[in-house]
Amino acid sequence: MTTTIEQIRQLVQELGPSMPDIDAVVQTEEPSWAIQFSDETILIMEAADDPSRIVISAELGAAAEGQQRAVYETLLCYNLMWRASGGVKIGLAGPQGALIISTELCIQGLTLADLQQELDKFLKIVRSWTDYVAKADIAEAPPLPGLNDSFHLHA
Repeated sequence: MTTTIEQIRQLVQELGPSMPDIDAVVQTEEPSWAIQFSDETILIMEAADDPSRIVISAELGAAAEGQQRAVYETLLCYNLMWRASGGVKIGLAGPQGALIISTELCIQGLTLADLQQELDKFLKIVRSWTDYVAKADIAEAPPLPGLNDSFHLHA
C-alpha cells in the first residue's frame, strides 16, 4: 500500500510534463512541492493524513494598510460560503502578514486528469484573489473570486 506522500510524488512527477504552463516543480521540505507557473504564480502542495489528502496553497500578498478592513471583511464572508467556493479558504499568516489561500483534495481515486482540472480551477481563483487584494477599492468590491459573477459584496 502506497503512502499519501508516495501517491502525491507520483502525481507531481507526471504533472510537470503534462501541463505546459508549469515552469518548475521543486520538492521542498518533505513532504511538500512548490509548483511555479509561467505567470510566476507559485502553488505549494503538501501531504496530509486522516483522511489522506493534498493541501494546496498560495500566497495572495498583503492588503494595503488603508484597505485591510474591507479586504478582511470580504475574505471572512468568502470563507463562510464554503459550499459555494468548494471549500477554498483564505487566512492571514500572522499580524500584518500575507494572505494565504488554500484548498484540499482527497487523494483516494485522484487521477492526474483530476489533479490538473482542480489545479486549473484553483489557479483561476488564486489569480482573481491576488488581483483583488492588489487592487482593492473600498467604494465597490468586485465579484467574489471563485463564485459566480453575480454575487457582489459592497463595503
